[in-house]
Amino acid sequence: MNICPLVSIIVPLFNQERHFEKCIQSLSNQTYKNLEIIVVNDGSTDRSFEILQKWAAKDWRIKIVDKKNEGLVMARWDGYRCATGEFITTVDSDDYLPKNAIKILASHMVDKNVDLVQGAITRVLGFVKKSLYHHGPDAFPLHRVVCQPELFDKYYLNFFGKGFFPIVMWSKLYRKSVIDEAFKNTKLCSPDFPFVGEDHFFNMKLFPFVRSMYMTDEPVYFYRYGGMSTGHFSPTYPSLFVLSDIRLKLLDSNKLQDGYKSLFVEYCNTVYYHAHQLIEYKHSTRDEIVNFFRDESSKRELMHRMVDFFSANETINQRVLLMVKHDYDAMYQLVIDELRTQERSIKYKCRLVLLRMIEFFYKIRSLNF
Repeated sequence: MNICPLVSIIVPLFNQERHFEKCIQSLSNQTYKNLEIIVVNDGSTDRSFEILQKWAAKDWRIKIVDKKNEGLVMARWDGYRCATGEFITTVDSDDYLPKNAIKILASHMVDKNVDLVQGAITRVLGFVKKSLYHHGPDAFPLHRVVCQPELFDKYYLNFFGKGFFPIVMWSKLYRKSVIDEAFKNTKLCSPDFPFVGEDHFFNMKLFPFVRSMYMTDEPVYFYRYGGMSTGHFSPTYPSLFVLSDIRLKLLDSNKLQDGYKSLFVEYCNTVYYHAHQLIEYKHSTRDEIVNFFRDESSKRELMHRMVDFFSANETINQRVLLMVKHDYDAMYQLVIDELRTQERSIKYKCRLVLLRMIEFFYKIRSLNF
């Protein structure tokens, strides 16, 4: 094996003139030099493409794919089809990497001879940085190669809410041959799946094909928190409900009944969170929220199955209990109570102030262009 294999970095780009300069600079300045940086301009209408062209003129490793807008999923796959590296990673265009990120990931990939390496993620909110690694009995072990069948038997259920597992595509280095194999045998990408959980869907479908994995707590990715998807209403968020039914079918096909409860609890939490969004950002009425709960419960296969699955004596939290009982009025009241408690918290108020300061800073900065 080449001790310095070619690494393909895929970057989907759409209207990120605010952050893309820092992103592409962090890739170009990596200490690991054997790279191809594939940036897929997904029909940007701001200065993003201009910034990309400037950097491509300075760094011959940057390859440009310019296409009409089709969304993040198809942009990634257009980049993947152009990739020639032995290893592949993805970076969102508003995030950035530490200068040794690729060197860390590729070194572990070569030294441990694994199919997948996961590095540590650092969340960036303004000037505040925080590690997102979770500890605990269900967390994936650090600094140990985990192979099949242990990899699947012990950790696949983490994709269904049973424990912590980083489900995002970024911060990972994949062996391209494994993606190729999975792509031939299952649907990893399709325009039919334009939902919020595209990273979750990809890794969940890929995971059974991964023969070995290694996880390090060395920081390899700076995730910018507080951007367009944070603190705003997300119209595509309900697509996560559809993902719940897809995940249920995967549990059934693999005969993993142990994942039912955690998947249902996670699903309930997404329903409540969307109700929070509808009230906070869309100012939905009581009747509208109650109808949303009723409609979601009636059409979701997961909901129908789990109502019968949970016994009356099982200890479950109030959110789940009210949902199982179809008590939609009480569900609405619980959402209101949770929002009031949240609004009174100092942490919530500080977060709002910080988000507004960040937005104001970037508005002032954009005026200087």
